[in-house]
Amino acid sequence: MFLSAMPSQRLISLGLLVACVIVSFWLLSHSLSSGRDTTAWEWTVGRYPSNPASDSEAATAELPPRRRRNVAFATSFVMHGDVYMSFAKTVGQAMDAEGGDGQYIHLFAPEFSFGFQDVIDERNLWTHRGVRGGYEQLIEHVNKSSAEGGVDLIVFGTCEFDMNVWHSDLAIAWNLRAADDKFKIVCGVHNVDDVNWQRHIPYWARRNALRLLPIADHVAKTFRDRFATKAEEAEPLLYTAGYDYIPIDVHVPVLDIPNLPAKPLPRYLSKAVIQGTFSVGRRNYPGIFRDLIASLHEDPSAWGYHPLDGRKSFVPDPDSRAPPLQLLLVGSGWLEIPEELAYIVTMHTDLPYNDFYKLISDSDIVVPAFADNTYFTVQASSTMALATELNVPILVTNRTRRTYGYIDDTRAVITRPAAMPEVQALKALRTGDASAFLSSDPADIGHPVGDLEPVRCAVESMMREGWIRDQNGWNDWKTGVWQQNRVVAEKILRDMP
Repeated sequence: MFLSAMPSQRLISLGLLVACVIVSFWLLSHSLSSGRDTTAWEWTVGRYPSNPASDSEAATAELPPRRRRNVAFATSFVMHGDVYMSFAKTVGQAMDAEGGDGQYIHLFAPEFSFGFQDVIDERNLWTHRGVRGGYEQLIEHVNKSSAEGGVDLIVFGTCEFDMNVWHSDLAIAWNLRAADDKFKIVCGVHNVDDVNWQRHIPYWARRNALRLLPIADHVAKTFRDRFATKAEEAEPLLYTAGYDYIPIDVHVPVLDIPNLPAKPLPRYLSKAVIQGTFSVGRRNYPGIFRDLIASLHEDPSAWGYHPLDGRKSFVPDPDSRAPPLQLLLVGSGWLEIPEELAYIVTMHTDLPYNDFYKLISDSDIVVPAFADNTYFTVQASSTMALATELNVPILVTNRTRRTYGYIDDTRAVITRPAAMPEVQALKALRTGDASAFLSSDPADIGHPVGDLEPVRCAVESMMREGWIRDQNGWNDWKTGVWQQNRVVAEKILRDMP
């Protein structure tokens, strides 16, 4: 398938220096490899603890006291429920671990669409339930003091919308509450380039009341970079706001989805998914279609199809030893599919969440197909979390792995060299043979791609690792993600920077 001699005095000095270095390294390694200091180090750099349960307990014992117990999740936006309710689940778990009474999670938001309320109920995403109300009811619960049941932490699902809606009312509420009874705001953020709401940042940053919560490392980094620039602006209203002290955390919205299909072995790669809005500005649908049609003309049997032979569309070959490839486009909107791909590409729109999960979890691989650099700089694609929570590996490059951080792990991804287009990678993984790509000369310079040793080695590495990921690997990987999410929740509930 498919590393002289010298005077004795200098020797003694050198010996002492070496001894000091050795002792220093021993002390450092000891402090980083045992007891409580290990946990402190891991919290600082954000590593996943090697023993999530015991490390979490040790970390909690050293943390400052819990400050936030009455939490409101609020949004005026109808989307991103799967993102902020994933954080609600993590906050609830932190409350469970803390124990005791007087811990509440309120929800002020529009009704969930596409049946996500069923997911919330089935997966118990909302625990320590308090008030469920429309978004317009939030302020009455902020206008109260803590003693009267007023909320002490507000988590906005989509700050790009929500801060504009609530800033004025929240500023009034802030000024009415006592100095030792102020609330904090956590901004769920999704697009660094959406700057309209950001005019309110100095107000809340100057009060040390704001922190940001994107869903991936690169968005956090871009915000930090831009805030660092703001912090050095000549304008006093900006440089006195303390932009470089605004905490920015990352919470990855990977849910624990039950009853995922047990896929038989051996099997062929026959179902690939591109998930997201059907927009050519977001996903490179034209490029995928073009490359797939060209490959079908070149070698239709590799994909499980007949040659065109005068037909307008490639049709499945019932005698193919591998099931014909299906390319599932899952999302919303409309897209024109080339006639040649009529039997290969199917569109699945606006599915209820449970049907959405079932369709994707039954596939073999998810293809990001990003159209430009947006999802590498200012936005994060939720496709990464979606695919991995459903145990479906993502076809990525090293750049994608580094960018998203939490998927920089062979247990969750399939890594193709950037020089190998997604369609070529799919064909090689499906057939177990990358020779056609390695012998090709797409630049038409008289040198096959495989002549470049780093590219050839990267292709060979991809083929060795294959495209199937085992259940234990998925479980261990998710445990690491969830543990890091818990670290973030504890920081926020304890007002840690």
